Amino acid sequence: MASDRSVRSQVTGVALIVATVLPGFLTAALAPRIRGDFGFGDSTLGVTIAIFYVVSALSSTPCGRLVDRIGGVSGMRLAAALVVACATTVALFAHSAAGLVGLLVLGGVANGMGGPAVSALLKREVSEQSQGLAFGVQQSGAPIGSLFAGLALPLVAIPFGWRWGFVAAAGLAVVAVIPVPRGGPLLPAAATVARRGLSSVHAIAVAAALASAAGVGFISFLVTYAVRSDIGESEAGLLLGAVSLVATLSRVGLGALFDRSGREPLALVGATLVAAAGAYLLLIEGEPATIVAGALVAGGLGWSWPGGLTLAVVRRSPESPAWAVGVMMSGLFAGAVAGPLVVGLLAEHGSFAAVWSLCAGLALLAGLVLLGTRRAEAR
Repeated sequence: MASDRSVRSQVTGVALIVATVLPGFLTAALAPRIRGDFGFGDSTLGVTIAIFYVVSALSSTPCGRLVDRIGGVSGMRLAAALVVACATTVALFAHSAAGLVGLLVLGGVANGMGGPAVSALLKREVSEQSQGLAFGVQQSGAPIGSLFAGLALPLVAIPFGWRWGFVAAAGLAVVAVIPVPRGGPLLPAAATVARRGLSSVHAIAVAAALASAAGVGFISFLVTYAVRSDIGESEAGLLLGAVSLVATLSRVGLGALFDRSGREPLALVGATLVAAAGAYLLLIEGEPATIVAGALVAGGLGWSWPGGLTLAVVRRSPESPAWAVGVMMSGLFAGAVAGPLVVGLLAEHGSFAAVWSLCAGLALLAGLVLLGTRRAEAR
């Protein structure tokens, strides 16, 4: 029975994460079609995605504190309701870039709530020996959401219109919370956190900010870059889907490795991010074959880390895991603000070589921060 509850928790958790990230990813993936309805240039796309993640960053830590008090199940239901409100209003009422930005605010709050809520549920329902895999599965929700967004371009937006992609996102949010397990005690809200946990959690959040600035900037403009490099619109959407699939598998695989080996996550995640820097540099050449190869490697290495960092912060703040995940996710979202914004400005001026060099530098720095944090803890 406990195993069944654990599986249900992981299934509903990943489904909710997919739903909460979809408003942002759909906006990026469907941008070529949105432009057919109203003005929506590269810099506007960057600003739109940035605002979505600004709201997510500002709301994530307060949402984590709230979830520690009301429990993961209630937090998940609240996040799902916010996704439904966001997606349906975008589908019905977004008739300008400003209107789209305003309506995505609700989606940003949902995104800030989703990670802490799902993490709190998994902390309660999954045994400690299996939490690496559980958090890896949870964090695979973001690349799965990117996969869905990429597939939405050729399968939904081109034949039926881009608004139907947001209608589907609302439906997924409703379905996601149906099987969530009920019962179980609420997680206690801790008034204090150990000094080591406090300093390490915030250092991990800094690394998450750097890594996500590289990763979200990469994901947000991969389709645009591929289309400009003589890859067809549908093929570019499929490439985004393939990158997301590779990232999904890497997150789950890395989480399973942590459970099997019992290793501390920070060192391996840091090394993976250092290696990801080279993958971003492969994109500079601009040839279709190199873009495909570089994008797939960047997806596998540069997006494998969120499950490992979730496990790391939960271990460092066991009495208030939703707060710790909220802090880490605030860093992740803050990086996701800077990434698309800077990438959008560079892309607007046709400087994609600078874009991929920047992504490589950010990934390298993130890995070094994690390796330095672990070394400092060991001392």
